[in-house]
Amino acid sequence: MELPRPIYAACRLVSLEGLSLYHNCLRSVPPAIANLQALTHLDLSRNQLSSLPSCLCLLPLRVLNASNNRLAQLPPNIGALRALRQLDVSCNELRALPAGVGQLKSLRDLNLRRNQLTLLPEELSELPLVRLDFSCNRVVVIPRCYRRLRHLQIILVDNNPLQSPPAQVRSHSFVGGDTPETLISPPRPHFPS
Repeated sequence: MELPRPIYAACRLVSLEGLSLYHNCLRSVPPAIANLQALTHLDLSRNQLSSLPSCLCLLPLRVLNASNNRLAQLPPNIGALRALRQLDVSCNELRALPAGVGQLKSLRDLNLRRNQLTLLPEELSELPLVRLDFSCNRVVVIPRCYRRLRHLQIILVDNNPLQSPPAQVRSHSFVGGDTPETLISPPRPHFPS
């Protein structure tokens, strides 16, 4: 399938900082996207992508949304995205994450929801994650090293065949009304009486 001309035209806008290609029928990302050396926000969600080009990892992206595609893997050089703060690859077909994910030293928000993951890489424990969502996968065990996720405020783990609670819950002293449920589930709305 040939890509529409507007996408190639957008790849000539070298000062472009944000690009949304949301909800199209894209099956690939043109290599010319590497020309966008100022691009910090890229939305590729709701397309038909089965892979992401390695050249994406050469951009100064801070936000990458590739959710709702057909991704079976992430580029092996994804760790080169040193400025990346938010990565959403939910609703894809990922079975594993490349080790390079552990090199995303600026990553705060990682959404892996609705994939086919069975293992979580230990490398994630070295990241400054504030939010981690790996709900609706096939994860049985959360690595003990995830206790090192000191900045983690929200972890969503529902709909996995977990055999034990997350390490954060086992090692947390519950103060201020926290319970294991508030640490692993989204907060329930509070309605005043």
